[in-house]
Amino acid sequence: MTMTEEQKQIVKSTAPILKEHGKEITSIFYKKMFEAHPELRNYFNLTNQEIGTQPLALANTVYLAAENIEQLEVLLPQVKTIAHKHRSLTIKAEHYPIVGEYLLKGIAEYLGDAATPEILDAWGAAYGIIADIFIEVEQEMYDALGDARNQDFIAFKITEKRHIAPNIFTLNLARNDGGELVDFTPGQYISLRVKLNELFHNRQYSLTKAFDGKTYQVAIKQENEKDPAGVVSNHIYENYQVGDTILATLPAGDFELDKAASQHVFIAGGIGITPIAAMIDSLETANQAQLIHCVRSEEYAVFAEAFQAKLGERYHLFAGENISQADLSELVEQGAAIYLCGPVPFMREIEAILLAQGHAQSDIHFEAFQPALSLIK
Repeated sequence: MTMTEEQKQIVKSTAPILKEHGKEITSIFYKKMFEAHPELRNYFNLTNQEIGTQPLALANTVYLAAENIEQLEVLLPQVKTIAHKHRSLTIKAEHYPIVGEYLLKGIAEYLGDAATPEILDAWGAAYGIIADIFIEVEQEMYDALGDARNQDFIAFKITEKRHIAPNIFTLNLARNDGGELVDFTPGQYISLRVKLNELFHNRQYSLTKAFDGKTYQVAIKQENEKDPAGVVSNHIYENYQVGDTILATLPAGDFELDKAASQHVFIAGGIGITPIAAMIDSLETANQAQLIHCVRSEEYAVFAEAFQAKLGERYHLFAGENISQADLSELVEQGAAIYLCGPVPFMREIEAILLAQGHAQSDIHFEAFQPALSLIK
């Protein structure tokens, strides 16, 4: 797929429309696409649809690509983050033309008479280039899995279910189809799939222990405090027991330890401790890390005994109290790799303090439990 110089200029000149009205345009897109292709609901997080983070993430993706249409290579980090999510949901090349068709219909409906054939052709060409990049990156990820069985949802048996906090439990999962359990990078996640009301629902859960060759472990939080409540998490919490089979894809994700760093500082809010737990489990020595975990009360400090045993005085629990600027200044040394995971407002507040204290943006790494590009400020 190629674009003329004139089409590139049309896309760049109309990109601000996506920035200002992208959520409305992509909401139209999703509505039209799901009406015509209801089977695609099996791939999308319907909670994120309802609260608006999915349309916002798509709008930001398209906007960033439009802004950088002449140098798309600068977006490769964001592309890879999204591609990991797509691979974990088994999004395939054949889905992209459908998305492109209805994205253009969404643009056309929102712009009305302003959507000239030239504008729509330019955006169609731009989408084709963006789609080709995603398809290529994702195909490399599928190819790396080898066996065709590894590229789809796989049956796993629940070998252990253990409550570790008032509303949190861990699941240990053993592969149930005779295939090989694949190693993973600490910080990655797996997608779990359940069927409700004739639709599949998918949710990513971080792996909480370093690979042991036998099982994957995830921690799941029962979510009744948000509206809408967590559909997949609550269904698993209430209905799945030891011995049951559940569908999952193999590990994905690019939240990982900075191999060039000699010191690591982990800062987690609540259930955001889950990917960090596997990272800490994988460290060879305790003197490589500081862990800061902020929770509402001590009973929510999951994995506390393991952290205390491994890190000793390098484990800092803030239970029922806010971490202060002075605390961060004392505990986060300059030049350390910093990893943030937790509620978005929590991460933004911590990031602002760290930047004000002179830490480099490049030293701060994030994992967010929602579509990444919905977080663009």
